[in-house]
Amino acid sequence: MPTIIHARYTLRGGAAVEDLAIAVDGDAIVDAGTSAELFARYPGADRVGGDDFILVPAFTNAHDHGRGVGTLALEVPDNFLELWLGRLAHLPSIPPYLAALYSGLKLLGSGVTAVAHSHNPSSWSELPDEIPEALRGYAEAGIRVAMHPPIVDQNQLVYAERELFLDMLPPELRRRAGDGNAIDFSVDNYFALLEDLYINFHDSERHRAHIQASPAGGQWCSDELIIRACEWARARHSRVQVHMLETRYQRIYAHKTWGVSFIRHLEDIGALGDWLTLAHMVWVEDDDIELLAERGVGVAHNISSNLRLRSGIAPIAMMAAAGVSVGIGLDGQTLDDDQDFLREMRLAWTIGNQSGMAATDLDAETVWRMGTGVAADITFGADVLLGELEVGGLADLILLDLAAIAGRWAPASYPPRELLPAFLLRRGQRDHVRHVMVGGEWVLRDGKHAHVDLRDVEREIWQRVAFAARSQPSRLDAYLREFYRRWDDGELPMPRR
Repeated sequence: MPTIIHARYTLRGGAAVEDLAIAVDGDAIVDAGTSAELFARYPGADRVGGDDFILVPAFTNAHDHGRGVGTLALEVPDNFLELWLGRLAHLPSIPPYLAALYSGLKLLGSGVTAVAHSHNPSSWSELPDEIPEALRGYAEAGIRVAMHPPIVDQNQLVYAERELFLDMLPPELRRRAGDGNAIDFSVDNYFALLEDLYINFHDSERHRAHIQASPAGGQWCSDELIIRACEWARARHSRVQVHMLETRYQRIYAHKTWGVSFIRHLEDIGALGDWLTLAHMVWVEDDDIELLAERGVGVAHNISSNLRLRSGIAPIAMMAAAGVSVGIGLDGQTLDDDQDFLREMRLAWTIGNQSGMAATDLDAETVWRMGTGVAADITFGADVLLGELEVGGLADLILLDLAAIAGRWAPASYPPRELLPAFLLRRGQRDHVRHVMVGGEWVLRDGKHAHVDLRDVEREIWQRVAFAARSQPSRLDAYLREFYRRWDDGELPMPRR
């Protein structure tokens, strides 16, 4: 006998529908109709919900790093990305199982049932051991994961013109920086690991875990590596996710290196396609947006992270209007470190609507799709039926507390149905998430996890975190800032076409 879930309103495709109930059997939605219709068809079924709730598809976090704890709490303050990355190596080590478990629990409390995890290894030699442990943590939390083991093979010190940068340094720093922080993990070993993980963990039936390729960033990966990653993923009906155009200096790097935009270069080497998701895309060039839409490339938008690291604001309204599949990700860097997905959608919606009467509008319904169906498509693939409350789809859903969202002042008739998507975006927050279902199982009831106590996990993490000496700014920071400032000024030479 199925479970019937019903609410005063249901969001479908970003729009609100009154009195639409669904029936869940196993891990899927098997029927839909009015409450009265489903109650009559399944007279003995369990019923969950009522007029005090809003039923919405569960959220997919299209890009994250699963650190569990925000970097500021671990003594790495926000900064420009190019300076901030160097200090991540000094983060206190949290066991990957605990970090993923805690990250998954926090996401579920925010209504997120699926996450794209871009792994940050504590050391490259430990990567083969860390990925299975992170997968175990997410599985215990009860959240779906698209796992992205990373790889880089170039430009780890600076994006380009390494010798020019080294010439700026005093002799002592030049000697220390000369190796460029090279990693001891070959590309061949990476693809061997990826294949082993795919064989042992990729779940193409219930979609609890997907293994995907992740050249960590376009500027850090050779063309050969990116092409090989795309070929690997396409042969296995998997996907590729790459950090791309997060800062202006990554856009300048492309023009310095190839004399064309990063996206045009990816097109030239055959890397653009519906298997690819690009995270951030703050500095995408307007002329390339239509090409992204034509090739079916996904974009994972991370508004909080982009603001905190002073990267800029991605033109998501333009991309969405052009038909680019834009999903929302938290990046583990939300404005107040709480992984609140509703707040992240609110921020994306508010800042995505730029000033000027000629600006492209971004409506609430589009933002809802960015956090649900579109985010699921660019994370797991459009053939995985997540993010929509449709018959035949996987039963990942949320019941939100309508009364708590409306507040005491609102009359019973408020908000009108047509304003509900905007109303929820403007007022909703993680505290309003009451019940969460993943694959037909209630993992959160009345805001509490069905199997794991979040407070116990928090205590274990803080007992095991070993803080080293307080993280200090790198002695390279001032030189890195001056080096990239010259890129702003155009003082470094551009290549001949």
